[in-house]
Amino acid sequence: MKTVLIFGRKTCPVCKDVLHKFQYFKEKTKFEPEIKYIDMDDLDGMTEGAFYEVADIPTVVILENGKEIKRWVKNPPVSEEFLPYLK
Repeated sequence: MKTVLIFGRKTCPVCKDVLHKFQYFKEKTKFEPEIKYIDMDDLDGMTEGAFYEVADIPTVVILENGKEIKRWVKNPPVSEEFLPYLK
């Protein structure tokens, strides 16, 4: 099972755009992975960010069976970059 983790902040417009992009492509292409947005402004988000060693936002991490298979930091991926990881 794959999961997309998007680390961001409420005040970050790029972070919101990344979330909307993944949600759009999930709806359009019907890919299965869960999309999880982690707010780095709250304690739970900071804790999860520390676990995944997130230092900058936005950060997108794709997990497969709990293991990281791809990461993008600061520069959100374009669809051609992330869609192959979600099949």
